[in-house]
Amino acid sequence: MNNDMQMQIELEKKFLIEYPDLNELEKYSPKKYEIEQIYLLSETGSRRIRARREGGSCIYIETVKIRINGSKCYEYEREISKEEYESFKADADPKCAPIIKDRYVFPYKDKIMELDVYPFWSDKAILEIELENENDPYFIPDEIKVIKDVSDDKKYKNAALARALKCNKLD
Repeated sequence: MNNDMQMQIELEKKFLIEYPDLNELEKYSPKKYEIEQIYLLSETGSRRIRARREGGSCIYIETVKIRINGSKCYEYEREISKEEYESFKADADPKCAPIIKDRYVFPYKDKIMELDVYPFWSDKAILEIELENENDPYFIPDEIKVIKDVSDDKKYKNAALARALKCNKLD
């Protein structure tokens, strides 16, 4: 891990949801990001690079996650240059396909909602809510229909989706 990476503990709830009506969510004034996420070979946790585009700008981020349990992990993150991003692609995990998604970020009842829409699903999406602690209360907008809580389900982690996408085994 790079010494200038910032470490934090990430605690989130993750839900598989019905594909949302994005027009209904407009009342929350969501920010839309186009994301390309590439998983890298790593001996320590899950390592990825991400290009996050908003409008005409793009930022590049390297992240290492070391899982504590299903919904909690140590997360080390740093912004990188476009050149670093491109060079890191040489370390891409050959068992993973790049994840392409649109992320809609909006506040709801004192929490930040992150809703990920993937091009390989037309009937479902993922909603993530970051929490302060395990007992932190949260609410989900009525417009979002939860199929199930997948916080502890490894098959809905992005790295698992990248592996399933690579071998055409998405459900």
